[in-house]
Parts: sequence; C-alpha cells; structure tokens
Amino acid sequence: MPAELQQVPEKPGLEKVLAFEDELSKLPQFDAKLDHLFSGGMYARTIYLPAGTLITGKVHKQDGIDVLMKGSMRVMSDDGTLKVVTAPLVMASKKGVKRAGLALTDVEWVSTHTTHTTTPEAAEDELVEEGRPHILALLNQEAKGEIT
Repeated sequence: MPAELQQVPEKPGLEKVLAFEDELSKLPQFDAKLDHLFSGGMYARTIYLPAGTLITGKVHKQDGIDVLMKGSMRVMSDDGTLKVVTAPLVMASKKGVKRAGLALTDVEWVSTHTTHTTTPEAAEDELVEEGRPHILALLNQEAKGEIT
C-alpha cells in the first residue's frame, strides 16, 4: 500500500461517508451490473445503478477520469461537499477520495484508469485500496448466514 494513502488526511466529510458506509453494510446488499473494457493500457469500468440505489465508492490508488453517461446522482465527497451531478459529465477523479451517493435516476457511471492488467480482478488489485476490514467481515458473515 502506498505510503501516501496509508495516512488519511483530515477531511470534514470523511467521517460522515464512513458512518454512512457502516450503516449501508447492515442493509441487504445489491450486486450492480458491471462492464469491463481493457484497451491500450487503459481500463474502463461501467457501473449501472437503478434509481434509488445508495452506494459508497472504493478508494483509488491513482488519479483517473470518471464519465457520468446517464442519469443524476447526489454525491458526497470526503471533503464534505454535497452536490448533484447530471449526465453528460466528464470529471477528474483524484486518488485517495472516498464518496457516497444516491442515484436519483437510473445511472451509468464509467471510471477509467491506466493499467497494463487485463482482468477486472488484477485491475482492482492494482488500482483500488483494500476495503475496510470490519465492513468486509460483516458482509462475509452475512453471506455465510452467520448474521441476518
């Protein structure tokens, strides 16, 4: 794990996003449809969210570009900003940022990154910070039927 991401700087909204993620982990989980595309050292992942979906994003290890292809979302970043974004929109995605969102309509969101990997699993290993262990443990317990 890169040293610059091991220490989370003080961000006014981070606590809120993490608390929101904790609460979401207690609810039934949704497996969003994903598409993956690899070409010329680039990786694009498209996520499809139905209206009303609550989601928290993963923390990326490098900068990238996000493209909101369809729909509108209310998004809170870990810097405390809350805004509504509406397609079509192209935006910079900075490394180390944690976001939470609500799909106000059906949404198609594309995240792009540079990588020489060729599988979604390898790309995630290279590009995404590991999840918060206590959240993953709860989800694994739920999947095994140990908690409801």
